[in-house]
Amino acid sequence: MSNIKIKIKGETYEVREKALNYYTNGNIYIGPVEAGQLVKQFVKKNFPQYVVKVKSASFSGGNSLDVYISTKLGGSVPPHVYHQVNEFANLWEYGKFNGMIDLYEYTNDGITSDNGTPLKAGVKYVHVNNRPQFDTVEYVLNEVLNEGRTPEDATKYISTTVRAKAMMMLDKLTK
Repeated sequence: MSNIKIKIKGETYEVREKALNYYTNGNIYIGPVEAGQLVKQFVKKNFPQYVVKVKSASFSGGNSLDVYISTKLGGSVPPHVYHQVNEFANLWEYGKFNGMIDLYEYTNDGITSDNGTPLKAGVKYVHVNNRPQFDTVEYVLNEVLNEGRTPEDATKYISTTVRAKAMMMLDKLTK
């Protein structure tokens, strides 16, 4: 399956062709997978010095997109970077849960691409985290370098592959 190109605010992005299958009349559906693709591309274009990981999920009654952004050593990114990534990611969230009345309110239909194609928001919940994702090299580096944990403690519940890569990185950094 190939990707389609869309232009948003002067930048060209690619999403999987399957996004066209959900809507007719030239609309493009930006579900959690497509939103994740777009957020990763946005960060790589605008902030290549940072690491971004995305995770989409579908469940009964909706879906979600979790975005994790950090430095290469697992630290937090500056607030202005976080704000821009959060703003871009939330373009694809179609509403908000209102706890005062226990109701999900539909507030966002999406945006329009530069050439006028409607891009329909298709993510129920978007969460942007200014920290590394658990079970990544960046997570381990952050725990050891910034949080003061021992390498053994920081890798206790980490997968073997990630543990090996993180320990190699820590060896390089401490020499």
